[in-house]
Amino acid sequence: MVSVFVTGAGIFYFSTPMASLMENTLSTKYVIQNLRGDTVDTWHAWKKADGVPLMIHLMNSEHVTDERKGIIQNIILSEEKIEIDDSIQRKGPEGTTSDYYVGWMGALNSISTDTRFHIPKNLHFQIDDDTTGDVMIYLTDTSNPERYSGFTKSVIDDTNHQILKSEITIYNIDRITSDQLEILVRHELGHAFGLAHSTDPDDLMAPVITTGYPYISECDVDAIEFLYDGGESSQVVCEK
Repeated sequence: MVSVFVTGAGIFYFSTPMASLMENTLSTKYVIQNLRGDTVDTWHAWKKADGVPLMIHLMNSEHVTDERKGIIQNIILSEEKIEIDDSIQRKGPEGTTSDYYVGWMGALNSISTDTRFHIPKNLHFQIDDDTTGDVMIYLTDTSNPERYSGFTKSVIDDTNHQILKSEITIYNIDRITSDQLEILVRHELGHAFGLAHSTDPDDLMAPVITTGYPYISECDVDAIEFLYDGGESSQVVCEK
């Protein structure tokens, strides 16, 4: 199956989605800061009480079209599961399969184990005009000076290894496709939930996204379970 991995911090990374979908290189940056603003290197997780919703807000702007709202909402709330033959992803012989998830709601709710910290399964999505969400998503038509397509910044309480707020920014929104937006937001939300990178080049959370199936894998789900059970390693390791 899949093994242990989890979260890192102060990590800068680049990701390039599959060429068949992407005309442009998508590069992303991920940074975690403590309350003093210092970049830190630590494992981290949300520590919401059981049942308390994790508020994911899309910042209202002229760039929030119905189509983009629908894409982001689906990535957050979909419970659709996809079965993919392992031979396609070079994970096993033809005829064996693995489960993948379109949305984070489905992926998180697939975890039935009692973990040390409550996994944030109660996801609430809305468009908002202020910054009150736990996770804020910004769409902008400006370019990042370092040429990143997506940027996730999480602020943590490093004493308690606790995420306090995450902000995701998607740049050049009018120059990326719907497929690119979907992959970027799905990947960045993985970081917002606490995941670092996967060692599997075919995984959604790989530092360079080349997979033709950029969905949430069993590896990513196991990483979340390990993290919220108190795991302290800094890397996602996929063995299947």
